[in-house]
Amino acid sequence: MSVARYTVSLALRQINGHSKGASHLLTSCRVLPTVNIYPARNNSFFRHEDNDRLWASVTGVSNTGKKKGRGKKQRSIINLHRGQIIGEGRAGMVWPGLTSETKRGDEIVKRSQHGPKQEYFDNIIKQRGAKQTFRSVKLMPLQRGWTGTTRAGTRSYPPDPVGDYDFEGFETRILQLKKVTNTSGTVKAVFRFSAMVVVGNKNGIGGYAVAKAKKWDAAVRKATNQAAQRLQYLHRYEGHTLNHNFFSQQTATKVYAFRKEEGYGLVCHRCLKTICDTIGVHNMYAKVEGSTKNIQNLTKAFFNGLREQETHQELADRLKLHVVEIRKEHDYLPVVVASPSDGEVTKEPPPKEELNFETLYFDGKMSLQKGKKRPFYAENEGHKRAERHRRMLRIQRKARHERMIYELEPPIMPKESEDS
Repeated sequence: MSVARYTVSLALRQINGHSKGASHLLTSCRVLPTVNIYPARNNSFFRHEDNDRLWASVTGVSNTGKKKGRGKKQRSIINLHRGQIIGEGRAGMVWPGLTSETKRGDEIVKRSQHGPKQEYFDNIIKQRGAKQTFRSVKLMPLQRGWTGTTRAGTRSYPPDPVGDYDFEGFETRILQLKKVTNTSGTVKAVFRFSAMVVVGNKNGIGGYAVAKAKKWDAAVRKATNQAAQRLQYLHRYEGHTLNHNFFSQQTATKVYAFRKEEGYGLVCHRCLKTICDTIGVHNMYAKVEGSTKNIQNLTKAFFNGLREQETHQELADRLKLHVVEIRKEHDYLPVVVASPSDGEVTKEPPPKEELNFETLYFDGKMSLQKGKKRPFYAENEGHKRAERHRRMLRIQRKARHERMIYELEPPIMPKESEDS
């Protein structure tokens, strides 16, 4: 309506502006038919905003929603450019120099239309519907720990100096690094990093700590300095293994640790192996039951077991008995390693179950022992025949040697050669 009024007023001003012949113009003016004019919008919201703003309107969460913890499962952004080729469209145009060559032999290629390609559009829709996966950046080989994508198990910087002491010879290993969040009713979700590290000098001194910060490197540095202030001495037998087997439990995590001889190595959970490398335990076998993925409980249980160990001298003083060691490398000869300090040895021995050094510190608990799986050829007749033959002769060689030693059977004399 505004456009129509503007046109009529303009015509009247032109008519009134003529001083001469105004009446002639009015008499000769013809009445035009009525024209309905409707407002039209040539632009829209989608033409003014960029791609990020449009997707934010669909996948974003308001400030009030963030404070209430909403938007945890947001809709993923779809890349609408995936699968598209420059120059290809619904019209199916051939653009020389862009989608085709400019010359074919001596003939110059002209712009033409070949029609839409249905396979091309089907491929675009298929790629849009496919799940977009993002490949995580792998760490360098020297920076890798337990895996190639996380920093758990990797080495970090030593603790910061305290006064004149600079922690020379100490090593820091990251046990756990994860992202945590805290959401309340008045404040939006606050994200931080939680780091758990262990610090040791590989000579019996070690400690661990957990710290949080807004950045992962700050969390690691904070936990390292806290662990350096909580160092403790952990006794090792002969500097390479545990004093004795022990059992330790932290909530649902159970650790059964066994001492081993020199050269056995570390056969245990990867977290315990990292702790042993930092402290200086080189030979040990450990079995973890219950919650095996809770790194914090696993570390606490193992450190508690190491701290509560008894030396052989403390065991001898407590039981008032001699501690005798029998080892294979000593031909199973008994060797006294500790005796009561006051020299008083009890004449009445304690119950038999307390004298079993292997299970003395297990509190009556034993690790789960799985039965040996039978091979697939166990029911074969040939295998059964070989088992019966081996069962008959399994101790004959040893028994014959014993009879020869006790002169119950004549010794085997070597055969004389024909020359003699």
